[in-house]
Amino acid sequence: MSDDQANAQVNLLVDFANTFEEGGDELIGTPAELAGWLADHGLLATGATVTKAQLTLAHELRTGFRAAMAAHHDRSTGEIPGLDAAAARLRLTMTFDGPKPRLAATGSPVEQALGGLLIAAHTAAATGTWQRLKLCAAATCAEAFYDVSKNRSRTWCSMEVCGNRQKTRSYRRRQATPEPAANR
Repeated sequence: MSDDQANAQVNLLVDFANTFEEGGDELIGTPAELAGWLADHGLLATGATVTKAQLTLAHELRTGFRAAMAAHHDRSTGEIPGLDAAAARLRLTMTFDGPKPRLAATGSPVEQALGGLLIAAHTAAATGTWQRLKLCAAATCAEAFYDVSKNRSRTWCSMEVCGNRQKTRSYRRRQATPEPAANR
């Protein structure tokens, strides 16, 4: 797999995780919105029908991905039960239809599209990028991002926005706290 293909898989996962914003903005709140998002990302044919049950499954999958991304800050390797449960409802198979074996999603077109997200997660794990998928630590943001820092220590989606705000808050707290008499 080329670097461009691997990056596309990572971007797909970040985009999917960001279809929900902590402020309550839901970008795939209806079956039609999910169908549109999947079609826009090349996972589903335009005009395909999505059921409410499939929308619920997509939300569970996204919640699980977001929980995994949040756990990546402390490099946690524990289970994400919600993600396991959602993944278990989608079927993947190994196919041998090209030069190398590959994973393929089966089921309805929507299940195949959601399975494509699982394949993207598998690809991210295989290329070493899975642990670099994180959620912004700013309580008012929690946007998914790909940590490109050398030592995988990035905390905020953007140092210029969320990181700067947090550092400014910390500075102001330190300045507002009186210095102990022993240090004077």
